Amino acid sequence: MTLTSIGDQARAYALLTASTRARTTLATLTEELATGRVADPGRRLDGKTRALNEIEGRIAMTHQLSLNGREADIRLQAVQDMFGGIRAETRDLGIALATDPFLGDPMMLETRASDAMNAFDAVVRRLNGMNSSRYLMAGEAADTVPLSPSAAMLDRLEVLTLGLTTAAEVAQAVADWFDAPAGGGGFLDEAYHGTTGPAQRITVGEGISVEMATTAASPAIRELLKGLATTAIVARGTLAAVPDQRLQLLVLGGNMMVAADTAVLGEMGRVGQAQQTVERAQVASGASLTTLERGRGDLLRADPMETTAALTEVQSQLEAIYAVTARLSRLKLTEFLR
Repeated sequence: MTLTSIGDQARAYALLTASTRARTTLATLTEELATGRVADPGRRLDGKTRALNEIEGRIAMTHQLSLNGREADIRLQAVQDMFGGIRAETRDLGIALATDPFLGDPMMLETRASDAMNAFDAVVRRLNGMNSSRYLMAGEAADTVPLSPSAAMLDRLEVLTLGLTTAAEVAQAVADWFDAPAGGGGFLDEAYHGTTGPAQRITVGEGISVEMATTAASPAIRELLKGLATTAIVARGTLAAVPDQRLQLLVLGGNMMVAADTAVLGEMGRVGQAQQTVERAQVASGASLTTLERGRGDLLRADPMETTAALTEVQSQLEAIYAVTARLSRLKLTEFLR
């Protein structure tokens, strides 16, 4: 009879290989037992992974839509906060300018004119604000400051109103500059530096998108700036020779600000509708993710009983390997020759 034997080094290598394989299998089975998912999806599905790939793709897309929704919600809320700050600066001031019975007092007139100029500057600064490293009111030109400084706008309006002698003429000149279309040499050409094209649309759900339409060139904002500039220019000395016309100009500007506040509220309402759309899309995406992840779990679920049985078998193999290794390590040449 022929006997086949292997040397000590080969035997040690064989034991090491078996031990490594068993340890790897043990780690895999332990992970499957802990996560409840198989470690090798391809083997579990016999290579038929099309359904799994489709689910994984939809999960990735839904995660991206959820991210889009969160970013859109942050931007929309920042716009709402900006409008809230603007209204806090202008609402009461507009009413005071339009109705204050003491506005005819020269000192009160100068105070209100100074208040209007400060409010104009504060509003322009808010409109030039940033959120998440982008300018909110510049449209697609997110890296561009949307508006020139308020002082620069008033400098331009001073030139345009030079020589005018009535409040109506000054108010009309200011209105013409703010209302001029692109290319007309007015606000859109000289003071607004953002985009005026189609509004940016952000997809926040399957078949659902919202518009980021509000810019510093939006009609509601221009109306408010127009009213502020009409009153602020009084602080620059416009109509200084005709005090009654200065008073009338402040009242005209105040009425414009009151009317513009209603338009700003309308713009806030449109932003609020977009926020509601985002919220509904987020809820739908969350429900879709739950369903998709449940479907993926069904495909990849590891049977705990099978996994436990396999773990027991691997542990027995490891114990056998360790027993053999321990026995061989205690052998001596004299014991081997007996």
